[in-house]
Amino acid sequence: MLEHDVDLYYTELGEGQTVVFCHGAGGNSASWFNQFGAFMNDYHCVAYDCRGFGRSICSAEEFDCSKFGSDAIALLDHLEVESAYFVCQSMGGWTGVRVALDYPDRVRKLVLSDTIGGIALAAGIESIQTLGDRVSDTRLAHAALAAVYPERDPAGAFLYGQISEFNRLPQSVVVDALFIEANLIPIEAAQTLTLPILIFSGTDDVLWPPAVLEELCELLPSAERCEIDSGHSPYFENPAVFNQVLAEFLQRKVPPG
Repeated sequence: MLEHDVDLYYTELGEGQTVVFCHGAGGNSASWFNQFGAFMNDYHCVAYDCRGFGRSICSAEEFDCSKFGSDAIALLDHLEVESAYFVCQSMGGWTGVRVALDYPDRVRKLVLSDTIGGIALAAGIESIQTLGDRVSDTRLAHAALAAVYPERDPAGAFLYGQISEFNRLPQSVVVDALFIEANLIPIEAAQTLTLPILIFSGTDDVLWPPAVLEELCELLPSAERCEIDSGHSPYFENPAVFNQVLAEFLQRKVPPG
């Protein structure tokens, strides 16, 4: 546990260059078990419960996503890590993009999985605002997974729900905070990012469909995109493909200059 203004629970395994895994609003550090299993032999894997999630307990009044970036930096400092790869799912993108902008020397590469990363992309914001109009109430309750996933992998779908139950903050509190204008990053600022960026998009993601993330990719000069057969959570629904693409991206050498 990192003692902080909100104490942050974290877990770590392995040695080597550090990979920080930042979970989405439906998860917590436990969500990344497939990635720890795949990467712990080659990397120092770190996952933490974002403030207000899992074992990083805070009240709704204390929940402040503007502090996501400083939380991550506090964790890196605590672990004595100079720089890391950031792998960010959905809400976790608000952390990764903010750290990359405010502390560019601390981020080696950035992975944005089914997220607009807090960037004020009109199509991305509209997609969330109209979600309830585009999907049924039943589908909305399970929006983080592809509609076919529970049938294809009932045990996985059950586990996903159980992990989500560790969280206590109401989803409405989280979503409202994420989309406050002050917590969104202007597109012009995001376009100054020059580090390698990989954007994952799930073919059947109803929150941010592939077209939205393709538009985001086109706006970011150093970004590339990979579409995976999954819903909103490719790291969980299709971990074999996700991990293979992620491994290749992390291993790729960055050209000088």
